[in-house]
Amino acid sequence: MKVIKGICNGIDKFNDILGRVFSVLVLGILGVILCEVVLRRIFNRPQIWTQDLTVMLFACYIILICAYGFQKKAFVAVDVIFAMLPQMAQHILHIITYLIFLVPFVVSMLPTSWRFFLRAYTTHEQTYSVWAAPTWPVKLCLFIGLALLAIQSVSEILKQVQAIVELAQGKKTLPADGKEAQ
Repeated sequence: MKVIKGICNGIDKFNDILGRVFSVLVLGILGVILCEVVLRRIFNRPQIWTQDLTVMLFACYIILICAYGFQKKAFVAVDVIFAMLPQMAQHILHIITYLIFLVPFVVSMLPTSWRFFLRAYTTHEQTYSVWAAPTWPVKLCLFIGLALLAIQSVSEILKQVQAIVELAQGKKTLPADGKEAQ
């Protein structure tokens, strides 16, 4: 169990650090939008690149912090019936849903996103705007974000398995959502 706990803590720490680093992209998005507003409204000089860059940065931001959001339980969950189940059943249900929905999605999307990136990189794919920005950086972010989500998925599944083992041994464990009772 100590090995599993160490693996989970390492993955969680890694994704926590990267999530905090990637969150700085919001400042880049803010800077681009501010630049466009100032240039357009004050100097009457709109730019052709700001909208594309804002969309590209936002896409990178969203996909790169998915693993961080998953780790922090930041995604919406409808758990009206789930909350009424015993703790053991909640942990088992988490594992089942991860294995049925999350893992197949990530496993199928990882190689697809890599091919998506390689094709964009090797063909010098560009946006259709006048700016014609390269698309490969965003597609690389998609692959990296999915890889981070895959790694975090391993951690989350291992934490649920660990909780099941601890419950079976009669030890107190956190609820399946990983949050202390308020």
